[in-house]
Amino acid sequence: MDYRPWLWVAAVPAVLVGQIYLLGRKMSEPEKMISPVMGGLNPHQEQTISQYKDWLDSVNLRYLINFKFGSILVAVYQQGNEPRFFSFLFHQKLTFQIESYLEDLTILDTGTSGNGGLFPRPGAYAQSLPNLSPQEAWQRHLEGEAYLTKKFGYVWVPLKKPYEQILPEAMRLRMKYNRTQLFWPFRVL
Repeated sequence: MDYRPWLWVAAVPAVLVGQIYLLGRKMSEPEKMISPVMGGLNPHQEQTISQYKDWLDSVNLRYLINFKFGSILVAVYQQGNEPRFFSFLFHQKLTFQIESYLEDLTILDTGTSGNGGLFPRPGAYAQSLPNLSPQEAWQRHLEGEAYLTKKFGYVWVPLKKPYEQILPEAMRLRMKYNRTQLFWPFRVL
């Protein structure tokens, strides 16, 4: 009997789990996944963002930084001096992400990709709201902030560290927690 087909059946899941595990390890060192974008945004990306200019201005969101996270190009805007950040994520399709941080890296993360990611760590709150407009996602994010403030007494104050420093620290905390979960590579499949 030829066992080669069965070897493929066993090998494919093992390779997938191995890739996910290695991605998790790589994400444990987010500095290696974040890179600057040489030359900034391309004209298509700039045009896409310009469609939202009036809305960005109306909620006082100002351009902060852009970078690549793996293969995803990210353009980040900050609301004044608030600890609230709005990001355009350019990958297979345009999605949006909104983050609010406390000094201790407690975070509320609202995304429209439909992928809530791995498991939120303690002190992290996540909302996955697929296919919402940025305006609707922003409103839901603010509602989430208000709920957390009312329930836990959180006070959202300006941060002492820059976003560029907070983001990798928060990612490192998340991956450290994720790796403590039993069979975490299998659970993200």
